[in-house]
Formats: sequence, C-alpha cells, structure tokens
Amino acid sequence: MNILFVTQYFPPERGAVRRLFEFARYFVQNGHEVSVLTAMPNYPDGKVPPKYRGKFFYYEEMDGVKVYRSWVLPASNNNPKKRMMGFIIFLVTTLINSFRIKGEFDLLIASSPPVTTPVIGWLLSKIKRSKYILEIRDLQPESSEDFGNLNRSLFTRGLKKLMHSLYRKADGIISVTDGISDYLTKIGISSSKIETVKSGVSNEFIDAQSNGIRKKFGWENKFIVLYAGTLGWAHSLETVIEAARQLTDQPDIYFAFIGDGQKKEVLEGMVRDYGLKNVVFVGLQPLEAIPYFLKASDVLIHSMKDVPITKSSLPSKLFEYMASGKPIVFGSSYGEAVRELEKAGGALSFKADDYNQLCKLILKLKSGEIDGDDLGNKYHEYVARYHCREKWAKKYMTFLKNL
Repeated sequence: MNILFVTQYFPPERGAVRRLFEFARYFVQNGHEVSVLTAMPNYPDGKVPPKYRGKFFYYEEMDGVKVYRSWVLPASNNNPKKRMMGFIIFLVTTLINSFRIKGEFDLLIASSPPVTTPVIGWLLSKIKRSKYILEIRDLQPESSEDFGNLNRSLFTRGLKKLMHSLYRKADGIISVTDGISDYLTKIGISSSKIETVKSGVSNEFIDAQSNGIRKKFGWENKFIVLYAGTLGWAHSLETVIEAARQLTDQPDIYFAFIGDGQKKEVLEGMVRDYGLKNVVFVGLQPLEAIPYFLKASDVLIHSMKDVPITKSSLPSKLFEYMASGKPIVFGSSYGEAVRELEKAGGALSFKADDYNQLCKLILKLKSGEIDGDDLGNKYHEYVARYHCREKWAKKYMTFLKNL
C-alpha cells in the first residue's frame, strides 16, 4: 500500500509523536510505501533546529519514511496563542506544499490534534483519491474545554460540529484509548469503523539501564521521586510541590522534574516561595536519555487534573513508566489509566489535589511497607508482554488492510 500521513508533529520533536514515526517505520519495513506531510520541528520549546531554519519546504528520508516538511510559525508550549496561529499556518503551507507530492495514495491518515490536520486530510483525500482515515490521539475541542484552555462558546460548538462531521466522513478511525472509542460510538459513529491502537512502548525503554544518571546528578544517596514529561496545564503538578513541602523532614527524599512547559515558571515560583531544597528542575533532555532517567528513579509520578476528559486518558508516558520497572504513583480520578495499572499488577492512585495522600504513598514505598520492586517488576513484565509497540503496529496495519 501507498500511505500518506498528515501530522503537524513528527520527530525529531519530542513526546507522543514518536509513536507515529515508529508505526510508519514498521509499515515501511513490511513492504509499504509511507510518506509524511508535517511541519518544521519546533515543539515543545519553539526552537527550530539549524538545518530546517529559513525553509518553506524541506524533504528528507527517515529510515525509509519520506518526510515532507512545511514552514510554520515556531511557538513554544508557553505561548498558546502563537501555537494556535501555527495550526492555521500549517493548514495553508501544507496544502500548498502537498502539490509537490505527485501521484495517488491508497490511504491518507490524518493525526489529530490539532483540529486542522483532519481538515487537511479530508481535502487531500479528495485530491489524492485516497481513503480517509482519522487517528485521534486526543478529543478536541472537548479536552481543551475541560482543562480550561478554551471557554465553552459558539466557537467550540462549531469546532465540535466540524470534528463530528469529519468522523462521519472518515472511512476508518484509529483511537489511542478505549475511552475515545467509547465516546465516538456514543455520538453515533459506527463501531465497525473504529479501532483502538494504543501507543505502547519501544524496546529502548523496555531494555534500558540507569546509565550513570544517579552519579551524574549526585543522586546516589537520594530516594528519587521523578516526573518526566510536559509541565502543562493538564497536569496537577502543584500537588507534587506541596508534597515536597510536607516531606522536608525527610532529607533523603528528592523530587526531580524532567521537561518543560507552560507551568514550569509557576512551579519554580512555588519552590522559591517555600524555600524548598528537595526539588530540582532538570529541564528538557534528549529523547534517548529519558529511559535512563526513568531507570534512575525510585518512584515515578504522574498527575492529571481531575476533569471528565481524564477518565478516558491513557498517557503514552504511562507505558514508558511501566517499562522502567519502577513503581508508579498516579494522581487522577478512577479512569482508563488507573485500570491499566490495576491490570498490570496494582494501582497506587491518589486524588489529584490530595498531597497528604501522595505523601503517604511515597513514605510507604520508601519504608518498604509497599514493595515497590515487586510492583515495578510486574509493570515491566506486563508492558513487555502486552504493550510492545511492534505488537500495536501489527494491529494498526491489520485494520488498515481490512478497510
């Protein structure tokens, strides 16, 4: 098959977009032709790597995947208005540059968010005479409404109507969680054209070792509670800082944040105001280093805002966390992520705003009252058995072949 992906985000950018590249690479390795229409990389810090700067169009190949990049307005996570402008610019520049790609495609797969990519995908599916497939990684604008990034208005109602119409037009839909699939069926989309393909995790995470991270950062004698990912408004990370404040009488417990985002300055401000010495912000790290940071921790932490949309959320980092073989404390109301942890061996969950409950879990893991090593090993075995990314890539391809 000849497949064209449309996605605004693609490696070398960080985050969940790695999933799409690894699936595309798998398709190429199994004899299919794969092209990707995407943007010049600039996520999440708004910095464009030197070789892409000043280009309106750039072509490259990545492990056999043909990548066609278009200019966008660079924008960091800290500038949501500029990012929204970038979504619109991507729509325009990608449609212009799409005419550089000759020939027809069997399948056109548009990955959302942002909401502009499904629009681009639908238009190009008509031009390229392709079947139109939607990949839904997050429900928009519903997610932005719940997290408070967008106010409920005529504008968001219009966006919902647009997205719902595109769901109906699609020949097939890939969703990354069971919750998203359930939502689609509830709004009247036929379950026969929906397939859940979770993100899974690559072998780099499953097979990683600590690689000297603890020594490099002076953490040899510390009990490390680590968060790795976007420091964004969707995450209830203030609770983690409050827990650090409560645990200052435990000098060996140390909190480390890996990543960047809109909320970083707020969190750093809390640490300064409280005079905390047990919290460090390491900043953005290369993707290839993340498995080593996870392995170097004693406890991994994730916390989502307690809003309705999080019940159907299954962060890709959860699989990366489980692959590290470390215990996970998860802040969220009961939902798909907590159920996944329960299936894997047990869920250590707390209410997203309850720092006292979080402190108790951390202390129980530190004392051995909860066997973190045993729980971490169960997570590792579970994810290696059921969530290897290649296994999900096979399911993805089977669904596409049957359309």
